Formats: sequence, structure tokens, C-alpha cells
Amino acid sequence: MLKKIYRAMVLAQASSAANRTAAYLSDHQLNDWGYTRGSFAAAMVAQVKAEFDAADKAQAANAGFQAVAFSELPA
Repeated sequence: MLKKIYRAMVLAQASSAANRTAAYLSDHQLNDWGYTRGSFAAAMVAQVKAEFDAADKAQAANAGFQAVAFSELPA
């Protein structure tokens, strides 16, 4: 539950920061980067979501059980 709240806060902050950044950029600069004024914030939020998804996949891959050899078990 706290993880979802944290992620919602991070996504909201990313959107806010992208909108503030876009306010300081000209349309020409945004077009040079391949964005429009409307798509810049959405692209930045999508990038943060992709980073969260990659972190989740890495965590899931490392969460598996490790095999224990019989010689390591207590007698």
C-alpha cells in the first residue's frame, strides 16, 4: 500500500517537474527533442513508470529461493 502511495507521489512530482521545465522551453526546443508541449510531461511520466517496472522485474528476479546443498544443512 505504501509502495503505491509513494509511486503516485513520484509520478505526480515527475509530471509537475516536466510541466515546469516545458514552461521554460520554447516550442522550437521541444520540437528539436521530438516533443510537443502537450506530450513532454506524458513522456517523462512514462519514462518514470518504465524505470519502476524495470526495478520491479529486477527485484522479482532476485527474490527467488537459493538452493541449499545438503552439506550445508545442520545435522
